[in-house]
Amino acid sequence: MKVVEIENLNLDILPTKKVEEFRSFNIYPIFEKDLDFDIEKDLDLNQYSYLKDEHFYNIFLVNNELVFENELNKFLEVSYEKFEDSVNKLYTLNSYINKETLNLTINENLDKPLNIISIFQGNNKFFTNSLNINIKANVDILETFHNDLSKDFLISANRKYTVLEDVKANIAKVQTLQNGNIITNYKTDLKSNAILNLVNLEYKADLALNIFDSKLENENAILNIDGIVKNKAKQRSGNIAFIEHIAKSTTSDIKIKHLLDESAHCLFDISSTVQNSALYSKAFQNSQTIILSDDAKINANPRLQIYIDELEAAHGASCGTLNEDELYYLCSRGISKAKAREMIIDSIELQVIREIELKAIRRYIKNLKRINHV
Repeated sequence: MKVVEIENLNLDILPTKKVEEFRSFNIYPIFEKDLDFDIEKDLDLNQYSYLKDEHFYNIFLVNNELVFENELNKFLEVSYEKFEDSVNKLYTLNSYINKETLNLTINENLDKPLNIISIFQGNNKFFTNSLNINIKANVDILETFHNDLSKDFLISANRKYTVLEDVKANIAKVQTLQNGNIITNYKTDLKSNAILNLVNLEYKADLALNIFDSKLENENAILNIDGIVKNKAKQRSGNIAFIEHIAKSTTSDIKIKHLLDESAHCLFDISSTVQNSALYSKAFQNSQTIILSDDAKINANPRLQIYIDELEAAHGASCGTLNEDELYYLCSRGISKAKAREMIIDSIELQVIREIELKAIRRYIKNLKRINHV
């Protein structure tokens, strides 16, 4: 059975260029390849032991199954549940292949951060990866997406984060996938006074698309999304969001930085709606792009729909090149222009990584970037 036979699926779930958010980002070509559903079942996880870190609780997510040590049983609960609907039709794509989605519940505070390592192995494969995380206690989570030497694959990943009342969740996702494509669909359910800080770090994938669907239905819920996209060659990345403020005093703040070289192409399409019931809410959107070549491009489309006066809101998009004064200053100190350029790019990237509160996660990401030469 091959994904190339797309007529066997529901065509309505695939957005076309006629859909507002996808007018500059056609995803059909990745579904027209000869991708195979036959996934290797028995993987030797010892070969990925270098992705573990003693400062974390390390969990592997392989073929929609979680693998972790018994010591975590008292903190974590695993179950399965039916797929949910979403305004994002791609969210339902996985339900055509898997009948249920994996559900992970964090019941207690962890003394170490949680590292969820998603492994994908095989060429020309279609991987599904669906996980709901119910967070009942303050927690720091790192999600690592890794493919090693696989080529020409497509990953359809679903994530739903449910954060209970008065709970704070810090989640960082880093993907160093290469020679493949990934579509990550997010849903959030934030209870009253819940805080979700999400940081996305995107490297190397031929195509990486993040789609967020978030309704802020409970008072004082806070959603912060920060991201860095570092693309070159013909790599494409996109961030699309549907944020709806419904309850009073809710906050959303979405900030994405892009570093684009060669023929890279990025999309930033964020739609935030503030309903008349969402008094005193805050809605912010910001896209910042550094263009490093003549052929790189960005389509930035921040959008606000506001139906009330009592709120704070702002949106913006900026695009430019590296600061020539900073380059000149570094070069005048004996640093080569290539090295100076690299230092400035690293400093911009570091601004986003510093949004991750936990030092252990920042250190892990630094080591992962070094291993993957990003």
